[in-house]
Amino acid sequence: MKQNLKKINIYSNLLNDAVNSFDDFIGVKNGLDKFNASLKDDLSINTFFKSKTVDSVEKMSLFEKAVSNSMSVILVEVLKVVIENDDINLLKDVTKNFTLLSKQKLNIAFVEVVSSSKMNSDQKDDITNSLSELINKKIDINFDVDKNLIGGLKIKVDDTLYDSSLQTKLENAKSKLVGV
Repeated sequence: MKQNLKKINIYSNLLNDAVNSFDDFIGVKNGLDKFNASLKDDLSINTFFKSKTVDSVEKMSLFEKAVSNSMSVILVEVLKVVIENDDINLLKDVTKNFTLLSKQKLNIAFVEVVSSSKMNSDQKDDITNSLSELINKKIDINFDVDKNLIGGLKIKVDDTLYDSSLQTKLENAKSKLVGV
């Protein structure tokens, strides 16, 4: 277990040391997310990379051919080392640790915005720019739709939830009226 934590820290620190801008961070994070999703969603890919019968050189060669044009050089190199050391099972934790390290290093906030309907790109850009300016950080933002939401928005910035949904306002009004 200690050995795994040590490896997770080594891999995530290598990646963190290589990112010097928000764009670098997004590139590495997206590459890690896509590779993790491939491992999760495609049993044949997962089986191939976790196989004890396939030589690590063959795994690294196929991996490099498949992703060299779509991932940053440093990410490809770190993932080749992960594959060579048969540490694919640590990749989700490496991704989480890398994200936390880079968040601190680059002053990044993680934001999730939930609305009752799909927003267009102008609305998303307005929200992204306003929030970034308001909290004085670069933001990594995800937009989701919750059809059960009755107007308004729910915005989660790191660990803080701001709920301006009509549903919550109605529930708050109901609580006040019941208390009267």
